[in-house]
Amino acid sequence: MSNQTQLSTFSFESKSIRTLAIDNEPWFVAKDVCDAIGLTNSRMSLIALDEDEKGVSLIYTPSGQQEMNIVSESGMYTLILRCRDAVKKGSVPHRFRKWVTAEVLPAIRKTGKYESKTTVDDRTGLRNAVNMLVSKKGLIYSDAYHLIHQRFNVESIEDLTLEQLPQAVEYVHRIVLEGELITTPKKDECFNFEFTEHELQQLVWLWFAFKRGVGTFQHIEKAFRVLGSNMSGQIYGQAYEYLSVLRSTNKILNRITKEFEIDPMTNWRALEHLRQFDPKAVKIDF
Repeated sequence: MSNQTQLSTFSFESKSIRTLAIDNEPWFVAKDVCDAIGLTNSRMSLIALDEDEKGVSLIYTPSGQQEMNIVSESGMYTLILRCRDAVKKGSVPHRFRKWVTAEVLPAIRKTGKYESKTTVDDRTGLRNAVNMLVSKKGLIYSDAYHLIHQRFNVESIEDLTLEQLPQAVEYVHRIVLEGELITTPKKDECFNFEFTEHELQQLVWLWFAFKRGVGTFQHIEKAFRVLGSNMSGQIYGQAYEYLSVLRSTNKILNRITKEFEIDPMTNWRALEHLRQFDPKAVKIDF
């Protein structure tokens, strides 16, 4: 399936429903729909659907991306009809169908996603995490929030979706616990260090080893996720969360080694990997 937009999460009577648009058509996470309308076995419920009414998509979860069953709009209606009280006015399936058709579907077709504004209470966990970050790392609040704005490409935390809020909290906690914090030095804070040629070569090789490690984690991440390993979330983080570090260190090392040429007969052969690196790449060769 192609042309998938950003996943949107919204609530139906306290139930979380994840939806996405594929080729401008709405699709729903099957388990969420089944839970909302009272179908206890989502896998069995999908058997009755036509092949074009169901599919599989990678969905972000706190432990990383996972393959989940999804259903089309037509498939969603078929699931509702499987409910005993599907046509009974006031029943849960009836209320769900009316709500989706009257509110959610028009919004998805218009914008490609369901716009669900978060509340002040929804954002309490994130504000608490930022308070901890400020306290532990000595940042000012504007800088702490700027990290979140940059990471999720938003102008304010009010622009975060319900799905992005727990991701943002996890991101801030990781900065606090693991020290994953990249700051740009102020313009007047310049430092001069002397490096031998051998030391510079070692830094380039260290970058190359880091690049290969990221590529290896990307290669095995899906297998660990399919196996249901409790390491899958950590492996996903190693595979994708440190791409910004790989890109920024590539830029720095290219700058400080620009006077050296690639030499296949010496340790400067590693410069070939450094200079051929595509900073826009998401999948990294290892």
